[in-house]
Amino acid sequence: MNYTGEIRELQPNIFSLMLEPCTAMVLPYILDEEVPFVWLESHCPNLYGWWQAQVPLRHSGEYFPLKVRQLRFDLMLPTKQFLSLLPEFADAGMLLLQLEREMPNSLVPDSLKDIERYKVLVQNGLHLEFNLPHANEYAQLVSPYREVLEHIRSNPVIASGNLP
Repeated sequence: MNYTGEIRELQPNIFSLMLEPCTAMVLPYILDEEVPFVWLESHCPNLYGWWQAQVPLRHSGEYFPLKVRQLRFDLMLPTKQFLSLLPEFADAGMLLLQLEREMPNSLVPDSLKDIERYKVLVQNGLHLEFNLPHANEYAQLVSPYREVLEHIRSNPVIASGNLP
């Protein structure tokens, strides 16, 4: 059953909206620039194969030109800065959280089970989650605020179903 465009309640006070296939370039029509932070979870700039990158081997360490593979990291940055860098993510899938405040250093959402995940994220300022497995795939939005998803769904670009 296809639930694209329908707002559903995943669990009490946690709402979901499935989008038509899209890329990360849909995010200017989704993110609220007044919500200050974006967190990308486990960003991987190159999924397949070895590549050259400048990487530190320890915190505050020197950067070395190394051949790396499956380099993954979390990114926390202001929403406006993320949007200015968006073309760098155009072909990427991503798990993005838009937050009212910075994610605490000690919080690792990967370790949370489904039902407690959103409870803990809401307690830590979750505004919106954008989950795009890979470019040109269906994306899922999750928010504790139904009105946020209603506002996004009413955007003419989103409503058209022909998403960037």
